[in-house]
Amino acid sequence: MTADTIFLGRVFTADPARRFAEAVAVTDGIITAVGDRADVLGHYRSGTTEIVDAAGLICPAFHDAHIHLLEGSVFDLWVNLHDTDPSEYLPVIEQGTLALPDGAWVRGGGWSMSAFPGGNPAAAALDAVTGARPAYLTARDGHSAWVNSAALRLAGIDARTTDPAGGRIERDDRGEPTGALHETAMKLVNTHVPEITADEWAAALSAGQRYLHSLGIVGWQDARLNAPMLHAYLEAECTGTLRARVTAALHWDPRRGLQQISELCELRDLAGGPLVGASMVKIFVDGVVENQTASLHEPYRCSHSRGVPLFDPAQLQDAIAACVDAGFSVHVHSIGDAATTAALDAFERSGDPESGLRHQICHLQLIRPSDIPRFGAHGVIANVQALWACRDEQNVTLCRPVLGDDRFEAQYPFGDLARADATLAFGSDWRVSTPNPLPQIEVAVTRRPPGDPDAAPLGPAQSLDLTTCLLGFTRTAAYAAGVDDRSGSLTVGRDADIVVLDTDPYTVEDHQIGGIAVAATYFRGEAVYTA
Repeated sequence: MTADTIFLGRVFTADPARRFAEAVAVTDGIITAVGDRADVLGHYRSGTTEIVDAAGLICPAFHDAHIHLLEGSVFDLWVNLHDTDPSEYLPVIEQGTLALPDGAWVRGGGWSMSAFPGGNPAAAALDAVTGARPAYLTARDGHSAWVNSAALRLAGIDARTTDPAGGRIERDDRGEPTGALHETAMKLVNTHVPEITADEWAAALSAGQRYLHSLGIVGWQDARLNAPMLHAYLEAECTGTLRARVTAALHWDPRRGLQQISELCELRDLAGGPLVGASMVKIFVDGVVENQTASLHEPYRCSHSRGVPLFDPAQLQDAIAACVDAGFSVHVHSIGDAATTAALDAFERSGDPESGLRHQICHLQLIRPSDIPRFGAHGVIANVQALWACRDEQNVTLCRPVLGDDRFEAQYPFGDLARADATLAFGSDWRVSTPNPLPQIEVAVTRRPPGDPDAAPLGPAQSLDLTTCLLGFTRTAAYAAGVDDRSGSLTVGRDADIVVLDTDPYTVEDHQIGGIAVAATYFRGEAVYTA
């Protein structure tokens, strides 16, 4: 069979039958040969076959097992603080405010909790640059919001307002709200913010897809979708502008309980095309360590609080069982060790690990050691965000003081999970942190911040080898999304989703992996990005 394209160079296949090769042949967007250079060149025909001679590494295009592509990209249309130095937050907000039409909300976010005392920004500072118009700016991790006085007044939040279940309003000594809202308390203001339009979602998708292609990513789980967001993906698939595989993790609203199952099934039925699926439900079980809402077995240091579990065990069991009965895989947000125990308990009680469902728990900042073997034993995927597994500023300034040294050092036990035969899928949680797989892989290997070989590693026994990390962004991430039958490995018969790296990561020092760039990205055999 004559190939349309032949890729020559060092090939990481992610196929357990043959991990490395010298060449890949592609015809009509399908991989038709993988093997030795001479054998694959037998598919070459002069004037017909294009040769891609790679100086770096050829490997399956990357998949991101946990990303907020639409929610993250929409910030590019608003006040975007994600890549802004904290000293510039207020000038950037002021500039964005001045560009708004009369009566418009100031929307956006991306601020770092470590930029503020205790992780809590103040309404007064925001008032100075936003004036009388309401402002709602989410934290980089999406678990807190910075609001101004106008937004607090509009939502009717004052000293008499009680904290909602699963959330907290930051207050001063008199009980007055100070401008920071955590977890479910965010909804007190968010329900008043204008809804994002279909045109805004479409623009966000276009920008986000273009960015991910430049990083070698052609598939992802969008980890919290509502109906308008799913429709944006379906419209892009219908018009041919979607050049990626997307698994929608439909958001579970704990306020609505089991009555939402029928609506989730209806949304799933809409997503029956080749590129967009909605086979997953996303459930938040707890919050985050930084604002002490992650659910822990033992109290936070110098506190009697064990965090804020968002379900009691019976409610969580009922929710997961209802999803399983309806044929959904369940994607659980769990940061604290108690939250992970509760999720594993619910999965174990909810059915057969041979059902084919791809249940997964994401983040996994803390895990009780006795729970680690349960992932492999019960087929629960460990969906990990590797960039956080180091002594970065936020972890050191906000997590260490409330966890104490022992728990701080025990964070993100990826090595223990791998040794216990857990399936590790890698995701970025962008826009919380970079979606670039290479810096994430570097941290997973070194347990140090990217490019910093002199930093002390965080729990060095938890480091992973390079091959495990590449698999985490290819074959196992595709498996977690349920698309491994078409993508995630360079195997004959699968779609030609391929990334060419400018440097082979196996040939550089570990602390240099994050600096490797993408030379080209191919989706179904067509170049969607070239450097």
